[in-house]
Amino acid sequence: MLHLPASEAGATVSPLAAPRDRRHADGFRDLEGSICDCANMARIAANLMVESDRQQYPDDVFFAVTHVSEMFDALKAKYYAHFSGIKERGPDDDR
Repeated sequence: MLHLPASEAGATVSPLAAPRDRRHADGFRDLEGSICDCANMARIAANLMVESDRQQYPDDVFFAVTHVSEMFDALKAKYYAHFSGIKERGPDDDR
């Protein structure tokens, strides 16, 4: 028969875990302003390109600017979803 040593009820957490989690949470919250600023600037750049004469920009430049705007909007939405505690479901998640 296998005898396990007696242990306290519940799991123990390293004393270093709490400060590390706190730093991570603070860093995550500190990203909000930068993410919003980047999303807004990307949207402004994309809108300027769309509203101007589209022919003055090469197709790859137009694509890159408009796509980065879409990517920043998605990142901002994902940030707020995680910040609110909502996990986005991926295509492989059970429905």
